[in-house]
Amino acid sequence: MSGSLDKVIILDTDVASVFAKIKRLELIKRLFSKHRIVIIPEIYEELAISLDYGYTFPLDIFGYFEVLYPSEEENKEYQRLLIEKRRLGKGELEAISICKHRRGYVFSSIDSAALRFAEGNDVETIWLHSILRSLWESGLQSEGEVREIITEIEKKDNTMIRNVEAIFR
Repeated sequence: MSGSLDKVIILDTDVASVFAKIKRLELIKRLFSKHRIVIIPEIYEELAISLDYGYTFPLDIFGYFEVLYPSEEENKEYQRLLIEKRRLGKGELEAISICKHRRGYVFSSIDSAALRFAEGNDVETIWLHSILRSLWESGLQSEGEVREIITEIEKKDNTMIRNVEAIFR
């Protein structure tokens, strides 16, 4: 991603959640300090559901990132995508519809199907591997610290990050 100041990054629920769960949202803000980072209403709602189950990490996300609302045209696109792309989540579809209509908007997710769909619709994307690699390459974190973050994400999010070595090549 270029260093332009006009990029807006829309974080999907999964990206925001993994960094909130490991208490590292500040790394996202620092890494993308020249850009505006937002969540959108559907992602806000997805995160808010976690509060009903006793999780508090969404409160951290709400404190860090503003909510960006779609235009009427973007909302129509979102409604169309809801019918056509039932396999993808509401937050992902709303984010993709906004990014399709706004120049300089980037979609960040962990969901490879959502990212491939976004890219197929000419939406710029940021994958988790890219974020982790950028943390290392930018000097914000050492290789060891990024490996520690990966271990924390896998443990706290009960997930496995594949092809970790590709991050450090």
